[in-house]
Amino acid sequence: MSQHQEQGFLTNLPKVVVRTIQETMRFTDSRRESFVSELREWLETASASNNPIGLNAMAVLLSDKLRQIGMIPTIFEHPSGNAVFGEIHGENPEARTVLLLGHHDTVYAQGVSAPPVRLEGDRFYGPGSIDMKACLLQAVYALEGLVEETKYRDFNKILFLSLPDEEVPTRNHLQLLERLCQEHPFVLVLEGATSPGNIVLRRKGCAQFKLTARGVSAHAGSNPGKGRSAVLEIAHQTVQFCTLNQSIEGLSINAAPIAGGVLPNVVADFAEVSFDVRFLHEQDHHAVVAQWEALMKQPLVEGVTLTLTAERKPISPMEATEASLDMAQKAQSILSWLGMEYHPEHRGGGSDGCLTSALGCPTLDGFGAVGAAAHSPNEHILLPYVPQRAGLLAGMMAFLTTREEKS
Repeated sequence: MSQHQEQGFLTNLPKVVVRTIQETMRFTDSRRESFVSELREWLETASASNNPIGLNAMAVLLSDKLRQIGMIPTIFEHPSGNAVFGEIHGENPEARTVLLLGHHDTVYAQGVSAPPVRLEGDRFYGPGSIDMKACLLQAVYALEGLVEETKYRDFNKILFLSLPDEEVPTRNHLQLLERLCQEHPFVLVLEGATSPGNIVLRRKGCAQFKLTARGVSAHAGSNPGKGRSAVLEIAHQTVQFCTLNQSIEGLSINAAPIAGGVLPNVVADFAEVSFDVRFLHEQDHHAVVAQWEALMKQPLVEGVTLTLTAERKPISPMEATEASLDMAQKAQSILSWLGMEYHPEHRGGGSDGCLTSALGCPTLDGFGAVGAAAHSPNEHILLPYVPQRAGLLAGMMAFLTTREEKS
């Protein structure tokens, strides 16, 4: 983008968007101590994906916070953990609905000692801080800045959904998300950002498979020729499968774990290996499976049977569309007004934005707090950027819904 175009962004925001950003930043900056206090309570509420008691406690905290800022919250119950939904109605029935999407489960398993919650300078450390409790709380502050501080009402509906099972394969609330997507809202996913100007434009899809080999066992010393080694065939196929790595742009294949056999002196009659496949486009996934199936017809060990099965439902890629790129341009305009360098990103990991995108909803990701080291003892957010990022999110909600023309 040219320097002239970038300069144009600085004065090309509707006045209500500018006012929303300013008021939200001012409000959030003035509430730093409250933000830290509330976030500490949320981080100290252990809510691993396998901990329904903690998940439900977190759902109550989030629901109460949504109610305080004028949203109508609903807790959707499930034995494995409750989801939180909130909605608020405005005065512009022509505007498209906006959905803020996140999750309140973390990867720190129940019964496992989690890293301590601590504030060190501008860094706030804690389990689930960047992934993604700080992102949820920052979004609540953005909503409060929009509807309470700016008194913005030029929207139809703003929805908020936090799920308790994003970090695990077993999903119990996806029907709720799918139902909300029937309106085809603008979706702003609240996953964390890597820099102040970071927005996620695309995410790779993901599919996981298991390849199983069944051979014939035999004594490795007395009768090796009577055996048909499943381990040897799995090793051969694993090498063949992985030679497709990067054969298509953005395609990555990882093999793990791998297992087979029982003893060194027994020709293995069983072996298996799992594969994780990441891809930029849906058709790439199908192309890889077709190539694998062709390779399986060329076994190294005669008499070994191969079976390829999907281990979980594939996650579709979050692809850039005309509508999502238009959203990204709005985000870039806001970031330029804020004086921040725009950092669009294509990520290899999935999020629920992959699902909303596949369902036809214009989706952008990475609207959470700025931080690093997710899923590790050093997981943290950077507090100085919370006001700007809250301003960005509030500004996006106004920009996507306002009837006001650009200034």
